[in-house]
Order: sequence, then structure tokens, then C-alpha cells
Amino acid sequence: MNQDKFNSLIDSLVDSVKDYNLDTSFDHYNAIIEICSDCDHSFVYYKAWQLVNFVKFEHGSYDDTLFDDVEREVQDNDHNTDDITLNDYMMTYAFNILKVATLKKYESQVKELA
Repeated sequence: MNQDKFNSLIDSLVDSVKDYNLDTSFDHYNAIIEICSDCDHSFVYYKAWQLVNFVKFEHGSYDDTLFDDVEREVQDNDHNTDDITLNDYMMTYAFNILKVATLKKYESQVKELA
């Protein structure tokens, strides 16, 4: 993974949110969770490891706080630590990287349009 591939991935997820059928019962946050959980970077071990490794070690220019935000998100919401493997953590981190980055980009675009 590199910066261009990461940006392209997040852009495609944001575009998916824009194309989603949002209504009063299903807002953009729920759409982002559903879209990111279906993204293969959040459930294929190899891709999850690549994504987490990239954001942790190589990703400085996009958003320096992304990994810190994701780490807090995982710690705040992951209370079940029994029988969790390292692969499980990588998939959790990968999903949250996708969710947080997509949410930030989508909400910044909505602000610009307002």
C-alpha cells in the first residue's frame, strides 16, 4: 500500500456513502460502518495487515492523528479480549482505519458544501 492507493481507497468509500440511500433511519455514520465492514481490507488478513502497517508507519502526510484516533476507537469499543488473536486485532484496526478516515473525509466534504 502507498499514499495514492490509500487515498483512492478512502475516496471510493466516500463515493459509496454518497451513493447510499440515506434517510432519517439510516444516516451517513451507519452507512460508513456498513460500507467499511464490507471492504476486503477489513476482513482479509493480508490486506488488513498491509493497511495497518501503512497507516502506522508510512502514512504521515494524510493525517498525523489517524492512527491515534483509531487506537482510541479500538480501546474504547473493544472490551472482549478473550481468545483474540493478533490477526483479529489487525482486522479490528483495519476496519477502524477505514471507518475513521472515511468519516473524516465525508464530513469535511459535507462541510465544504454547506
